[in-house]
Formats: sequence, C-alpha cells, structure tokens
Amino acid sequence: MTTITSAGAGSGLDLESVIAASVDAKKAQLLQPITTKKTNAQITLSGVGQLKSAIASFVTTLKAMSKDDAFNKRAINITQDKDNPVLKVESKTGASNGQYDISVKKLATTSKFEGVFDKSTDPMVTQDGKLTFKAGDKTFDVDVKAGDTLQSIRKRINNDGDNFGLSVNIMNTSDGKSKLVIDSGVSGTGKDLQITGNTTELTDNFISKLTKKQDAQDAEISVDGSTLTSATNTFDGTILGLKVTVLRASDSTTDGTTTTYKSSKVDVTTDKAGIKDMVKSFIDGYNALVKKSGDLGKRSSIVAGVSQNDGGALAGDATTRAVINMMNGAITEPSKNSSTFSSIFQLGVKMDNKGVLSLDSEKFDEAVDKNFDQVVALFGGKDGVAGKMAGQLESYSKTGGLLAKREDSLNSDLRDVNRKQSDVSAQLTKYEETLRARYGSLDSMLAKMNKSASYLNLLNTKNSNS
Repeated sequence: MTTITSAGAGSGLDLESVIAASVDAKKAQLLQPITTKKTNAQITLSGVGQLKSAIASFVTTLKAMSKDDAFNKRAINITQDKDNPVLKVESKTGASNGQYDISVKKLATTSKFEGVFDKSTDPMVTQDGKLTFKAGDKTFDVDVKAGDTLQSIRKRINNDGDNFGLSVNIMNTSDGKSKLVIDSGVSGTGKDLQITGNTTELTDNFISKLTKKQDAQDAEISVDGSTLTSATNTFDGTILGLKVTVLRASDSTTDGTTTTYKSSKVDVTTDKAGIKDMVKSFIDGYNALVKKSGDLGKRSSIVAGVSQNDGGALAGDATTRAVINMMNGAITEPSKNSSTFSSIFQLGVKMDNKGVLSLDSEKFDEAVDKNFDQVVALFGGKDGVAGKMAGQLESYSKTGGLLAKREDSLNSDLRDVNRKQSDVSAQLTKYEETLRARYGSLDSMLAKMNKSASYLNLLNTKNSNS
C-alpha cells in the first residue's frame, strides 16, 4: 500500500496549508492568555523593582539624617595663610561651638640615618647574618646573605614582609660614592631607630658607617596656652570633637632665649548651610519618591473611548498610593519630639497642591538661629520625622519586605507561565499529529475515489467507442 508522506499528495489538495493554518490558530488561542499574563507580570515586576529601588535610595538619606549626631554639623574657620597653612581642623562626633588659639611649635619627626659607602655594587659580607631594626615597640629582622651588596641589602629591607614602614634609599654622589639614607617611618619622642647586626661584618661594614641625622620626636602645639603633644602630626580627640592635623611650624619671633609662636584662631560654629543642605536632601528625596510612585501608578488616559497606553508599570496598583499616603502622614502627623515645633511646616517647609515640598530658606534660617535644638529634635533621631519615615518605608524596601515578597510572587507567576508555554508546545505537537492523521485518512480516501473515478471514465470512453 502506498504511504502518503505529505498531506494532499494523494488527493492533490493543499492540505499542508490547511494543517498549518489550523495549528497557527490553535497556537494563538492557547498562547494569547499566557502571553498576556506573562507581559503583565514582567511589567509589574519591573515597576515593583523601580519602586523598591526608589524607596531604598530615600531610606538611605533618611537613615543618615536620623543618626544621633547627624545635625551636629560644624563650620570651621581658621585664621592663617591660605597658601601656606599651618594646620587643618576637622569636626567629629561630639564637637561643640567654640574658639581656640592654636600655635604649632614643632612637627613630629622620624629617625633618619645616613652613611657613605664606596660602591653600592660591591659585596659587603662574606657570611650570612641578620639585621634587626627597632623603633618604639615595632621591630623586624632582615636576613643578609653572603655576597650581598648595598643594593641587595636595601632591596631586602624594603621588601621585607614585616617591615613597619621603614624605607631605605641610595643616592649616587658626585664623587662616585653611594649615600645610604634610612628613614624609620615611626615618629614620636622615645621612638628612635635602633639598628643591630648579629655578625662582626654587619657591624663593621654596615652599621658603623651610619650616622643619625634626625631624632624621632613628638609634635607639639599650644591650645589657648596649654601645651599638647602627639607622636604623630595628628591630634585626634585631644580637643573633644576635633581632629587637628599640623602641617608646619607656626611663624615665630625670638627675643633672647624666648621664642614666641604666632597663633592661628580656630572658630567652630554651627554649620547652618550644611544643615540646610541636609533638609534640602530630605525634601528632594521626598519629592523624587512621590513623583516616582505617581508615575508608576498612573492609569492610562482614555481618548474617545480608546486607551492611550500611557499608564505606569503599576497602573492602578494600590501600593503606590499607599506609599504616598504613608509619607504624607509622616510629615503631617504632629511631632511629640519638639516642645516648640509640631511639624516641619513650621520650619519653612511648604507643600503645593500637587504634594510637592519646597523650603522657605529665610524662615528655616530663622528657626535654626532661634531654636536650633528644637529643629534637631523635630527632624533627627530615631523618633524624629526622618527616623520614623525611614522605619515605615523600609518595611517596603528591605530584604523580605512587602515589595520583596511581591517580587517573589511575580517571579513564581512567571515560572508558572513558562511551564504553561512548554505545555502549549506539547499540546500543539499532539494537535498537529491528530490533524495529520485525520487529513491523512481523508487524503487516502479522496485518492481512492479519484482512482475509481478515473477507472469509470476509462470504461465509459471504451463503451462509447465501441
């Protein structure tokens, strides 16, 4: 029996096109709801991700504002030569307003040794040995090998893994000799560098040729007549809340045996501009999140009964409105933290009819000038406006939070959709097999009928001729 390998081959009908059209129609019927669900889930997932990211960004700003010392910003002005400054001062936690007269009497220095050698490439020792370097409570050893030159010893010292910061350099002098310069890298009185060797050769050929050129000493400053010292050129916390770095000795005059150092006046005041910038960052972050939430939740506009498809990724989603309402509640709810101000709107913060915040700089400056502590109480701390809003918003953006759970649910839906897409492929394969079987039988039957018809036509033709 002849096997038909292509639908319609026996009957002459284009059954392949019929089968293909039927399969395509079936495919569209099965995939349309799946594709719609997948597209909607992907759009929503993108919107949730954008909202979570926007909230997390604002939460970062809010957490910075809610730190206990966030509003303790200080402006520091130093009376000194700007082109050749004597010192640098930075404010830290706990800094208070005040004025200080500071003079630098001397900088902290490290130990320095120098030695002159005939050549840096000549072998210095004929046997193995060890050099030991000690400065204060820091120490390290360097192994020296027989045949080592000045250059190789320098390299061993500089590259030693236990080196505490000591550096060795070689300079070639005009008379053809080599000058070795050693800097301990450790400053502070009583921390002079000590160099020892465990062989006579190292002592005679290396250590004995070194001469101390500089002692290690403390930095010394005078603050309002009181002398302060530091092993380094940084005085960190010596003045509570301030970090002072000395850069050079103050200009001085000497009268007989008395040296007088010129002082630099350091004025520490409340950094009103810095505080205002922080409040502006709050306003900017608030407005950005409100706008983002509004854009994501916007419904598509309808023109002449036709959707314009200009809605947000979370069009009509209650989450965006919930976020906006929550933030609005946080700034309008009367505060119990301040005895002077009950809301941020009394500080010069304004809201227009679209919910956008702005700042009346003049009114805010007045509030800071007259009631700085109350401004801080209203905004700062974990129970202030910033802290409370951070906690509320973080319930949405944190790991395992409301939006993270929403993402998990949407990703689960997408996995389910992908499984259904795979199922559709299997269904279509079976459907096509069914169609081919059905149309194959029809094709075979029509082929037989065509053959019978041809045979009858042949008989009729023969009878007519006879």
